[in-house]
Amino acid sequence: MKKIVICGRNDSGKSTILGELYRGLKSREYQPLAVGSGIQDEKPYILKGIDVTYLTIAIPEPGRDVVSDLERVISDHINKIKEKNRLIQHARRALDELNKVRSVLELGNLSQRDIPAIAALPDVVLIEAVGINDGYKAPECRQLADILLAVIPAGVKSEIIMEQGNILLDEADIIVVTKIDETPRDVASTTIKLLRRIYRHKPIISVVATQGIHLDLVLDEVVRRLHEPGYLLEQGQQKSQMLKVTSQSNVSPPA
Repeated sequence: MKKIVICGRNDSGKSTILGELYRGLKSREYQPLAVGSGIQDEKPYILKGIDVTYLTIAIPEPGRDVVSDLERVISDHINKIKEKNRLIQHARRALDELNKVRSVLELGNLSQRDIPAIAALPDVVLIEAVGINDGYKAPECRQLADILLAVIPAGVKSEIIMEQGNILLDEADIIVVTKIDETPRDVASTTIKLLRRIYRHKPIISVVATQGIHLDLVLDEVVRRLHEPGYLLEQGQQKSQMLKVTSQSNVSPPA
């Protein structure tokens, strides 16, 4: 399954973007699994319209993103869906047998409608990565993501954008500028112009996520990348190279 990682500073609007992408992907015949992070309460995600069947929360270690344990979290949740589906299938067969007996006894049938439908298995994962420092310095997120979406509030200080080592801005596939409606126009305009000057070849999309404005443009970019095997192959090669460099840097020099 392809992993779409939504990263950025705390309170930049990541969970709102995640909820909008969840609904958008559902409308395009995908079934996303949403992985929230950094909080233990599922309620904010449910309020954003995410079906609890396809929602799980991964709590990272202090000061870390949700990366190292994510495969287990995803696998465990999919296994829960599969187990629930098996129980539903057993319940339907048991009800069929019971109805045969009730028919012989002229007691009438019990309705299958009282048993929930089997859930489709997820085919794409949406992951919210918690903010670290100023939220743009976690190389693990790039290694994890097939599609990396960096969220940056329109009112962020330009020094943060210009600062060296903003891996998640430098490596992002899509940059989404949020809180346009909460930021003075001149400040928002300066932020967008600066991002476009530095990242000339990336899609940079300004949105009002709470109103769904321009979220369709973000969704189009995500879906396009899900359908580009050449692009995903290139990303896989980049991630392998990053892992190799990281591994080499962790090797101590000989005495």
